[in-house]
Amino acid sequence: MRMRTVPFLLPLAVALAAVRAGAQSNQNPLMDVQVVQVRDFQVVGRAGTYPGGTNALSFESTVCNTGGVPIPWMAPMDPDHPKFAFLVAREWNGRFEQISDRSFVKHAVFAGNSSNCGRCTLPPGQIGQFLGVGCGDVYDAVINSNQYVLGPPDEVDPWLGEWARTCSHFDRGEPPVPPPFDCDDQRSLTQAQVALFSPVQHRLDVEDGALDVTGATFHLQCHFVTAGEPEALRGDSLGSRRFSAVWDGTAWILAEVGAFQSGSVLERWTSALVDSATNGTDDGRVVVAVEVTGPTQGFYHYEYALQNRDNARGVRAFRIPSCPGARFKGFGFHDVDGDPANDWTASVGATEVAFETTANPLRWNTIFNLWFDSDAAPEPESATLEAFDPGAGNPAFLVPTSAPTGLYDAFLGAGCSRSTPPSLYATGSPARATLGNASFALESAGNPAGAETVLYYGLAHESLALEGCTLWTGRGSRAFSGARADASGIAIHPVPIPSDPELEGLDVDFQCASFLREGGALFGRIDLSDGLRVRVGNTIPACP
Repeated sequence: MRMRTVPFLLPLAVALAAVRAGAQSNQNPLMDVQVVQVRDFQVVGRAGTYPGGTNALSFESTVCNTGGVPIPWMAPMDPDHPKFAFLVAREWNGRFEQISDRSFVKHAVFAGNSSNCGRCTLPPGQIGQFLGVGCGDVYDAVINSNQYVLGPPDEVDPWLGEWARTCSHFDRGEPPVPPPFDCDDQRSLTQAQVALFSPVQHRLDVEDGALDVTGATFHLQCHFVTAGEPEALRGDSLGSRRFSAVWDGTAWILAEVGAFQSGSVLERWTSALVDSATNGTDDGRVVVAVEVTGPTQGFYHYEYALQNRDNARGVRAFRIPSCPGARFKGFGFHDVDGDPANDWTASVGATEVAFETTANPLRWNTIFNLWFDSDAAPEPESATLEAFDPGAGNPAFLVPTSAPTGLYDAFLGAGCSRSTPPSLYATGSPARATLGNASFALESAGNPAGAETVLYYGLAHESLALEGCTLWTGRGSRAFSGARADASGIAIHPVPIPSDPELEGLDVDFQCASFLREGGALFGRIDLSDGLRVRVGNTIPACP
């Protein structure tokens, strides 16, 4: 039953590119492993002083062989063994982000073959070299953080589950031994070298400041990677558990909260829409979560989190559909290295918002965050993920998500003022002129406190230049309603929408005039808000 890999004879980077050149060529339909528990969270190493220190976290993990064949469990330098990847994420203030570094992964060394998973059929051969069918294996926090068996994640192909030992971290040693011994398939990393490591080196590291956040929730994920497991069976090969973190004056006290949950840690983000996709059968899965809040003064806030579960080629771009004419602001990005020089750049095209990079791809076992504000409402769409590395299959694939393609209240143009023009935006439940929406209203913000305002409308879809200002409602505009601005400068104009089918598809242009004592841009006493086109109906296209 042993499935040995052929030793790689090329340098590590070339070897990894070679194994990424096709579909999952090594899959075994009987290979299936499940992470069933993580517990006993603890800090196993620390550097620095509070509140500027760094903590190495670890935990006990339990996995079960739920497939039909024994799983090879050879210790390095034999490549036939599983790998364990870890990360810590935090949900706080509407964002779900990775707060740990991209830690080294643990190379399994010995299969315990316990009976805690049910009926355990011990495998043939030397004890510890295979995990038998129905058998379990438990690693405690000390073993999971043993720096002697931790290696770089980039040495592992997460799609095929394979590890290239030639010129690897274990082969080279740290500091590296001289050639040719650094690439001779023999372990050069020694216990004596490891003894000189810092207490947090290569471990699952989290800074004090990332834990010292009131109101945040924390989650620790464990991901088991083994060669041959089919992609369709990998959903339970990773899972997470929530925990609390309290500084007691000398150390962080970690405590598990609630039950273990299988799947991507992003599925813990209960208020988000979570979906995933693969590049056909040519590479692994990327998980995309999105939460949209608002609107706040006409703008929705979009929060995306992207997790590369086991995609070997990585992701270089995330393209989100949008409406022509939609407005965007407040772009942001977060990754795990904290280096602003390699942050993904955001751009707005005619029909998409794009985040992309040329040097900092989303690699496996990492979460990147992207966010922005838009006046377009969220609608179900498919975003595009583009591969970073070359390889077989399509260079891009789609993942279902929410995107700013509901431009039901469209910006016509800027208002007029000697300072900042007042804004005009829709409110209500929903903030859209659907038939029968009695809560629909238009608000104008940025007016002087207590100013009298008048809402005008026009149906001709024309504008008129007047004294350096633009009347977006045109020559035939009419007054719709009047309202006094409150102490914060907001004037509310109710615009209830009747349940009249004849209104379906009607577009109405609005603009609000604010009457001042003096200093107005128009006639010396009037400021004009931005123009807004309200699109009425239940079945109108999302984009104008």
